[in-house]
Amino acid sequence: MSAMNLNKPAETVLQPVFYLKGVLHIPHYSTKHMWVGPGRNAPLLSTTSLVEQGARLSVMALWSRYWTDEVKGWKEL
Repeated sequence: MSAMNLNKPAETVLQPVFYLKGVLHIPHYSTKHMWVGPGRNAPLLSTTSLVEQGARLSVMALWSRYWTDEVKGWKEL
């Protein structure tokens, strides 16, 4: 029998995400206005770069990021 884990899991909240050509990009946890796609060595893309390339804004339940309230328009989704 394992010891009981007393650490509470981190709660998730709605956060903005981008889909670029069907690929999910989530907000970087600590770097403002940078987004990361899948994979270990995925390049970071800026908010401006994603928008210029036609990425679609959406929302997903993720751990809270301190800077995502600065991204305009996602709370209306």
